[in-house]
Amino acid sequence: MIPSRLKRVEEMIKKEVALIIQQEVKDPRISFLTVTSVKVSKDLRNADIYFAIHEETEERIQDSLKALKSAGGFIRRLLGQRIVLRYLPTLKFHYDNSLKIAGRIDSLLHQIHSGDNA
Repeated sequence: MIPSRLKRVEEMIKKEVALIIQQEVKDPRISFLTVTSVKVSKDLRNADIYFAIHEETEERIQDSLKALKSAGGFIRRLLGQRIVLRYLPTLKFHYDNSLKIAGRIDSLLHQIHSGDNA
């Protein structure tokens, strides 16, 4: 079970990073990007930021990862100005393919259901 403080920190980082990406980062490679979740280590030194993108292709995913890695220091600096923590975590960005998997499962379930009606 995740301690409540850790969960609050994750939610706070998720909200602020999403706002920073949406409002402050001007790189077109990360347009239509959504922060889906944040996992922070127990010592609050590392934060894994998971994101999904609209119209996902392998090229877009890689471009988004490169853009986020490039803007990581900028995002972390602004995050440090917006939230107060003893240690500002190091940010690592990861593509979240759970939405793609969920869409595939939904599609398969619809195929099964429409096959039952035939």
